[in-house]
Amino acid sequence: MTPGRAARAAALLLGTGLFAGLAHLGVRDTSPTFDEVAHLPAGYTHLTRLDFRLVPEQPPLVKDLAALPLLAMDVRVPEQDAAWARRRPYEFGRRFLFEWNDGQRLAAAGRHAMLACAVLLLGLVAACASWRWGAAVGGVALFLGALHPDLLAHGPLITSDVPAALSMFASVLLFERVLARPGAFGVLACGLLLGAAFAVKFSALILVPLLAGLALARGRRLPRLGLLALMLALTPLVVWGAYAFRAHVTPDPAVNESFTLDHERPSSPLVFEGALLAQRLGLLPDAYLYGVLRFARHSERRRAFLLGEQSDEGWWYYFPVTLALKTPLPLLLLAGAAAALGLSDWRRHARDAWLWLPPLAYLALSMTRSLNIGHRHLLPLVPFVLLGAARAFVALWRRGRPAARGALVLLLVWYGASVLRVHPHYLAYFNELVRPDEGHRFLVDSNLDWGQDLPGLKAYMDRNGIAKLKLSYFGTAEPRFYGIQCERLPGYPPPPDPVGAVEPGDVVAVSATNLEGVYLSDDPDALRLMRRLKRQTPLATIGYSILVYRAEFSWRGR
Repeated sequence: MTPGRAARAAALLLGTGLFAGLAHLGVRDTSPTFDEVAHLPAGYTHLTRLDFRLVPEQPPLVKDLAALPLLAMDVRVPEQDAAWARRRPYEFGRRFLFEWNDGQRLAAAGRHAMLACAVLLLGLVAACASWRWGAAVGGVALFLGALHPDLLAHGPLITSDVPAALSMFASVLLFERVLARPGAFGVLACGLLLGAAFAVKFSALILVPLLAGLALARGRRLPRLGLLALMLALTPLVVWGAYAFRAHVTPDPAVNESFTLDHERPSSPLVFEGALLAQRLGLLPDAYLYGVLRFARHSERRRAFLLGEQSDEGWWYYFPVTLALKTPLPLLLLAGAAAALGLSDWRRHARDAWLWLPPLAYLALSMTRSLNIGHRHLLPLVPFVLLGAARAFVALWRRGRPAARGALVLLLVWYGASVLRVHPHYLAYFNELVRPDEGHRFLVDSNLDWGQDLPGLKAYMDRNGIAKLKLSYFGTAEPRFYGIQCERLPGYPPPPDPVGAVEPGDVVAVSATNLEGVYLSDDPDALRLMRRLKRQTPLATIGYSILVYRAEFSWRGR
């Protein structure tokens, strides 16, 4: 190995190691987030029972990957359980993690598997930048990616967001390579990679028109579209493999009656008829088609929160706002510089359609959907933004005078300081336009508060001698598992036995999402409680997601 290659390899190991360490510290002392409570047990039952009844609105590949380490652990699951029989994933998940097993230990094992995907994504971004534009661009891309708040926050979580970004980015890269140098091996590999992307997240289906657009952007269009057709013909093989080559959702015929396609009919007849046709032809498993329809239907209307307002229809500008508030400002400046450089030399940059077309198309599609529940849904944009920003940084550096180069160095320092100031609470990152402790006034749910801070709340109670409190919790983890003695107040999901009173002097902890009343519209008493709490100054904010108050009022609910 030459000295140059050795230096690049060492830098890559250092950058990915830094990222892995920071990401691990970010989730080491957190409770499983809202969806992790369902995803990890679902993956375990996929692997051990070949049953896909839990969380069918997500393909199984990521859940199975997270659950693989559990196969080597002593995991207890009763043969019969009411939540399993009734297909209640969150209820089953709470028992799986917090009654039958050590949920924190199992979640840590699953998160390590997810972190490996995030490290692979970061390495791929840095390697791509170095290979195409040189070691300098690769180094800047590695630095920006290692400290990217969304990758640090979501990289270790047992969700499909970062694996979707990885599979979609890798698919675009390999497809671009095959277009430049067609070959049987490349077509086979790209087809299998596309299938993996489809088995990771249903939104990856956008790759079909997107890759077609990239093929049309080149010459000899029909042959290149033919290559894409060959690749797509291979994708069902991977999808069938993700479902263990079983068509039905579950081996239980009685349960399968609840998973017919008619039960999840979306408003678009085209999508529904397409799913029926694929079922009749046996192209894809019934479980996958059911999940596609469920995903499409539940994306049509969903309660959302933005800038203090609530809506069931969403806002077309939701994701532009999240980009403006949750992307580090230095990265936004570099992305803007990349766009300006591209427009100034558009003929040369037109060859880089693979770099700018996917993020623009994905953002445009996201802006048409009403699934406005998290900035994390834009994670597939991140690899492309990192590449463009790193490329712009090096181009400006090479053109700049010493003063301009000094400004670029300060930009990187600002970037790192902006992200690390919220360590280890990367999920709650906001740039300098919003104070992190006021972030819940602008965005909630997985942008800030995903039920992750129960251990932090327990530590606060211990430090302040609080033996018991009243808790309105947005999340699916179990407070008692973390030693939190509490009476549950109304929240989301609704606790089984919420208390109906708060007295002056009571210590009240409330999740930020509940404080904003996002999912409490059917409970006017709970909304009244939240309005009373918002008039007070909190005693503390735990991880920016749980606010602690000492009540100065009396409240009675149903």
